[in-house]
Amino acid sequence: MLDIKGDVRLFNFAEDGLDNDTLKWFFVIQKELMQDWEQNGRGDGFIHNQSTILEAFVKGNLYGLCMPETPEMFKNVTPEDPRFMTSVETGRTYYRFPVFCAVDNNRIDLLWVASRVRRRGLATVLVSHLKERGVSGADYVERAIPFWQRFGTVTHSTSHAQVHF
Repeated sequence: MLDIKGDVRLFNFAEDGLDNDTLKWFFVIQKELMQDWEQNGRGDGFIHNQSTILEAFVKGNLYGLCMPETPEMFKNVTPEDPRFMTSVETGRTYYRFPVFCAVDNNRIDLLWVASRVRRRGLATVLVSHLKERGVSGADYVERAIPFWQRFGTVTHSTSHAQVHF
């Protein structure tokens, strides 16, 4: 369950504008991905999808979750809270969660959550926001079928499993 009180929002790099600060967020995601990969025995295959993540970023199909900085937020969290990606490097007044999603052809292609914040509802919130925007399902869901079954019907083909919302 999401244990943070506040206005958790969907963000998209292209919609937020590709300024210097937004570009820095892309590199913060890459840094998070690498740190998670190194800390968890290098077993996370997402490190091999860096070109896919970059492509989604360039096409404007990379999404994440953020929360604006408010006085209410500071009652529950500090800027160094491990539930967030660092905001110091960007100077933005939004706190970004270490979760992202790449969408291609109106379907989720990649969904990643840092291991330190898994099972807190971030992926559920992210997928729910994307469903509201008309995303119709997800591909390559073999590693998380119980999670995806909460959103729709999981089907299996000869090459991979997918979910249809």
